[in-house]
Amino acid sequence: MLNNSEQNNIVLVGFMGAGKTTIGKLLAKSMGFSFIDTDAEIEKEEGLSVAQIFEKKGEDYFRELESNFITNFSRNKCIIATGGGMPCYNDNITKLKVLGTVVFINTSFDSIIERLKLSQGSRPLLKLSLGNEQGELLSLFLERQQIYKAFHKVVAGDSNPSFIVEEIRKIVSI
Repeated sequence: MLNNSEQNNIVLVGFMGAGKTTIGKLLAKSMGFSFIDTDAEIEKEEGLSVAQIFEKKGEDYFRELESNFITNFSRNKCIIATGGGMPCYNDNITKLKVLGTVVFINTSFDSIIERLKLSQGSRPLLKLSLGNEQGELLSLFLERQQIYKAFHKVVAGDSNPSFIVEEIRKIVSI
């Protein structure tokens, strides 16, 4: 009998900048799976970047696109990197669990801040400055951490990406 990782998908969740895309690509390559980035797929479908969707159509519209994407997803043997907010809306937690094994990449707030400084323009919920806005980002981080913790499979996201990939492979082979 095949274990879950051989017959199903692995879904990576975590805050923006947690490393879902980086880890997902490496994990897919190591397992011979396809890699799917939900934000990239939605951008392709809409012909707009996530930031443009937020600006032109609003966050609620984007969250509905995310929910529809996972509801209609039917492929197997994929590593799926979700947007940071995807698990937090529209009962997406339940939908993600149906897709496969969900792994929370738990990365510290300090590491996330450092990573996000490098990609400010592409993240619509990020208004990163070293002043008051960082407090708002911390609040969002703490709020979402509680939701992500509903997924019982967790890896520390502050480690070397290759190490994290190996940790996920151990988790999903159990």
